[in-house]
Amino acid sequence: MSKLTKSFLYLLTVVTIFVCLSGIAFSETLIVYSEKGSETCRLDVELAVNPADQAKGLMFRKSMDDNAGMFFIFDRDETRHFWMRNTLIPLDMIFIDNKYIVVDIHRGAKPLDEKVISSRKPARYVLEVNAGKADKCRIKPGTKVKLVKSP
Repeated sequence: MSKLTKSFLYLLTVVTIFVCLSGIAFSETLIVYSEKGSETCRLDVELAVNPADQAKGLMFRKSMDDNAGMFFIFDRDETRHFWMRNTLIPLDMIFIDNKYIVVDIHRGAKPLDEKVISSRKPARYVLEVNAGKADKCRIKPGTKVKLVKSP
């Protein structure tokens, strides 16, 4: 292996470790479909996969783009419990099962409210978007969504 190749691999390893440890959120695209299967919304979502990112969520953010959100990924379907501690923007929380079907929605969660918000049905995923976005995207229980890698 050449010295240049070794240097490149070393740099690549260092960058990969930095990205993993820095908490940089990776962005994906979430597509929302109508009952007839046509696309109604496309959202750029940050993934919250590990416990630290899930605990922090959207805390301390003063704003979020209209077509943005955070997508929480858990290991299995179960009742999910969220709150708005240190969250400064009103949110809609959309609870999604392991088949990527919306099972519950909590609209208009109030900033800084520490009341627990629980899903009424088991969910594997939770999508947080700006308050009112669920209605704008015509999201309701039974709506199908799909997570795709961003280009």
